[in-house]
Amino acid sequence: MKKRDDNNVRFFRNGGWQRLGLGFAAICLLAASVAAFRSPSPEVKSDYESLRLVTDALYEISQKAVTQKNEREVFQGALRGMMNSLDPDSSYLNPEEFARYQKGNQPTPAEAGMELIFKDHLLTAVSVLDGGPADRAGLKAGDHILKIDGQLIRNITTQEGVRFFQGPPGKTLKLQVLRNGLVKPLDLSVSLEPLGPPSLKVKVLEGNIAYVRLPYFSDDSPKALSQELTRLTKLSPPPKGMILDLRNNARGTLEQAVRTASLFLGSQKVVSTRGRLSGSEQSYQGAEREQVLKPPFPLVVLVDQGTARAAEIVAGALQHSFQGILLGDKTFGLGGLTQLMPLQDGSALLMTVANYYTPGGKKIAGDGLKPDIEGKKPPEGTEHLTAPTPDPKDDPWVQQALEVLKRGKAAGRVQEAPAS
Repeated sequence: MKKRDDNNVRFFRNGGWQRLGLGFAAICLLAASVAAFRSPSPEVKSDYESLRLVTDALYEISQKAVTQKNEREVFQGALRGMMNSLDPDSSYLNPEEFARYQKGNQPTPAEAGMELIFKDHLLTAVSVLDGGPADRAGLKAGDHILKIDGQLIRNITTQEGVRFFQGPPGKTLKLQVLRNGLVKPLDLSVSLEPLGPPSLKVKVLEGNIAYVRLPYFSDDSPKALSQELTRLTKLSPPPKGMILDLRNNARGTLEQAVRTASLFLGSQKVVSTRGRLSGSEQSYQGAEREQVLKPPFPLVVLVDQGTARAAEIVAGALQHSFQGILLGDKTFGLGGLTQLMPLQDGSALLMTVANYYTPGGKKIAGDGLKPDIEGKKPPEGTEHLTAPTPDPKDDPWVQQALEVLKRGKAAGRVQEAPAS
């Protein structure tokens, strides 16, 4: 240890400190914050041990790494790694990325049609949009993307992963995909296409039960769903119950979720956010004027591992406050309130500062929502029968939901347990 200490001293005496400058100080402060956050005790000693670890690593990298990096690249990599370690939605934005982020959500010329996160060191498809380019190419929710055009995908943020699949219409990407249950990776090609607003699928099934499929959320979704629900209530006779299909739905914002839930809950609480600081809880209510359906109204909500973000907020609110029955599989458990924190060099931290909680107090992020009734498992050797099918009559989970509604009771319903 003495030799390494001497090397570190020489490194800084020979100009290393001047070169590292304020960037090193920023890394030290961040490292101390992370150490304090993760340390089981507030002792200062553990903070210094973490800082020492950072200085040792910086020295070894600067002196011995075969791939030479300047200090700026090393620091940006360290910041990126720290933010990636927090959660899938937290990330470091370099100055160029921050400038692009500040422009807001610009219209995307074309995309692949899937929701992605970088989790457990793998770029993972949370959901694949119905009928979109990725869906037609054979990609499935849960697939891990290992390579894009021969390039190994690693050490990137979720935002960077999403940008790989945005670009000019007609651009084709060659993918190497790892799918759970398969030994060898799959080679798939996907072409980018412009995507329009989500199309609601609405049908009245046997027993006068309405089926509504919402593939993903957009700013237009609440209005479109309101119009369809209003139309259904005016039928003669009106539906006796409803199946709301939120499977494979992982795109949407907090605002879109609240507006959508208002159609069922009126002015009731939809979701709350809670951070680490005492008194940081904030609740979000719907709008009374937006309500179309009122309880008691038999409702089954279909969910699966591709149900995330806005869809989880809506499903959790309907389960608690509308007595909706969740049927299917445990949801993904994704989403929280993010905050942008600009840094001095023009870069920024995009950090999750609060988690979403259902009206009953259950944390969504990381935990997901447990269904009241598990969906029937597909037969052995049959893949993806639990995904939405073009015709609800051929969908086993839709048929299972019909049987639940016909019985007129929430058989096997699981009561929601508040988070501690």
